[in-house]
Amino acid sequence: MVYYLIGAPHKSNEQSAWLEMEKHVLTSGISRQAKGRILQTEIGKFKLGNLDHLMFINDSLLKQESIVESLLKKIERQYLDVTEKASYDFTIELKEGPQSIENFLMSFKWNDQTFPRASALTELVKAISSRATHVETDLRQKSTSYQELKNQSQQVAKKEGNLLVKDLVDVLKEPIVKPRDFIYSDYLTTLVAIVPKTQIQEWLACYEFLCENVVPQSARQFQIDDKDNLTIWRVVIVKQSFDKDHDLEVVDKDDEDKAKKQKQSPVDEFIQKARDKLRITVKEFGYKSQESKEREKLRLDLKSKSDHMNTTLKQACEKAFSDLYITYMHLKVLRLVVDIAMRFGAAEPSIQCILKPDQGKEKKVQQSLLKLYADPSQVGLYGTKEELEDTEDFFPFVYVPINIP
Repeated sequence: MVYYLIGAPHKSNEQSAWLEMEKHVLTSGISRQAKGRILQTEIGKFKLGNLDHLMFINDSLLKQESIVESLLKKIERQYLDVTEKASYDFTIELKEGPQSIENFLMSFKWNDQTFPRASALTELVKAISSRATHVETDLRQKSTSYQELKNQSQQVAKKEGNLLVKDLVDVLKEPIVKPRDFIYSDYLTTLVAIVPKTQIQEWLACYEFLCENVVPQSARQFQIDDKDNLTIWRVVIVKQSFDKDHDLEVVDKDDEDKAKKQKQSPVDEFIQKARDKLRITVKEFGYKSQESKEREKLRLDLKSKSDHMNTTLKQACEKAFSDLYITYMHLKVLRLVVDIAMRFGAAEPSIQCILKPDQGKEKKVQQSLLKLYADPSQVGLYGTKEELEDTEDFFPFVYVPINIP
């Protein structure tokens, strides 16, 4: 949806000029559901200055407009990401209560408490910039905190999938296992093997011979269901080699100049041979009886904080959009005022109004306005920057579009 702020000189009075515009635009059949009203901007209350100053202010407003529009879109994306919605209709919070964007625009009144028209134009531009910066900073801080919580939650989240993918802390917990199932000492350690059901017999027949440090008959299966027909076992290994001369030496054959000889521990030897000879995955695993409970407690704590921060960020987005949109409308109206002063002079009687064309009828409304205000012999000189292949729109009236939302 698009709205137009229009400013144009008139030779009678404002009300007559508005009735003429209504006749040509709002009630001409070109745009049946179009809406519009006069804006009470009271140009005389602004400290406008000379033409050079107005041009400088106009450039500053165009830069701020780009920043504010970008920030409004960013807030909307943030809100949709947090709420996981496809779209959302923001409301504008005013003292009178919440209003839809359309009602806010169509009943807009300049707020002299926030943006005093008696101030210099440079001060009004600074006030607009300051409010945009404040909104951006506050929202960025809340967004960063929320993202950090999400990242922490993802780091400790349960991994979905089979036994090869899942975190063993979430799998090997009581009552499925007991502390006595795992042996850890200066000389012994416990490894965990993921064995396909189709290889159980092969596993039992071969595991003791993969490495001389395997404790005989130490393999024990834990009763855990797996969607891919995998089983999980523990096996106990003596950590020290019985024969130091028997330690394997692994050499990086791809780069013999940089190869370094490394002694392979019994644990590494068993893991490698299980993988190479049996195609079975073996993992080191340090069992701690309370780790699973502590991790679940951490997950619940992070979820609670994340849910709270989600609500906080959602509310912050709603407030930020409302506050910034109010600033955005003041910026647009100030652009209208400055442009009127540059084009026609502040002392020249002019009408300022807001129009809402029917969707899809925007071009016809522009053409209708051209017929109303342009010299018939010069109609071809006017148009949007896209039509004119120029950097700015050019019309015989001041034209300030509002494209958000």
